[in-house]
Amino acid sequence: MIPQGHQTRDATHERKDVDVIGLLFVAALILTVITLSFLAASGVVHFMRSERHQQRPAPLASPNAKTFPEPRLETTPGMALSKDAASQRVELESYGWINREKGVLRIPIKRAMALLVQRGLPEVGAGQTRLQLMQGRPRTDQQPKHPIAAPAPSATP
Repeated sequence: MIPQGHQTRDATHERKDVDVIGLLFVAALILTVITLSFLAASGVVHFMRSERHQQRPAPLASPNAKTFPEPRLETTPGMALSKDAASQRVELESYGWINREKGVLRIPIKRAMALLVQRGLPEVGAGQTRLQLMQGRPRTDQQPKHPIAAPAPSATP
């Protein structure tokens, strides 16, 4: 190993100068890219300002437009909601038929609550335990016929 500062015939200073041709090539490439970018941007600006690209006025901006196309914005927000609430309130506070053939009718909610307080809830399953009530319920599709059991571990750690 040659100590620092000692030069031999084989290990001397760098003999090659800077690669001027390579530097000029890179500088020319950078200038070319900048020029092309400038030309492309000015072309886009020229196209946008040209008469071919001028936007036509919107159909509603013309004075001949009478109605706004669907869907329209609400001029009085909440009006449709208040109409729905009013119709629901009328149903809750009036008598009426739900199904005339089956004899099902609607009574005002205040009257229904008063009847419930007066008569009480119907007696369901008098004298039966909870298990008997659950077993007496009809089966639905939501209840599996064969319950899935979790697999037991084969060995303890």
